[in-house]
Amino acid sequence: MKSMQAQLDELARSAPAHRIELREPLLAHGAAVVVPLADLAAADPELGPSVTAWLEVLGKRDEEALAPVVTALRTLATSAQDDTRRYAAEALARLGVPLSARARRTVAAKS
Repeated sequence: MKSMQAQLDELARSAPAHRIELREPLLAHGAAVVVPLADLAAADPELGPSVTAWLEVLGKRDEEALAPVVTALRTLATSAQDDTRRYAAEALARLGVPLSARARRTVAAKS
């Protein structure tokens, strides 16, 4: 089995059509993968929508991961990248978590 870092590196290099193959192996790391995934999404706007969706799945599956997932999604909801920001805000809404005041201001300012 590849290390989490090796899987994250592979995700960063993967073509969009192949990223989904990495979702389950990465999410198997549970809460430990939340911050590295969020950092990757913040660094690479093309990964933002996928990562926000994956974080939402992890938050729904793993009760221990929910708090770090919410924190990560709130941060991504303030992203300069429109798609990442929108997907993160939508994921938070589906999780039943209100946006932070900062995220609401960012979403409103960029809409």
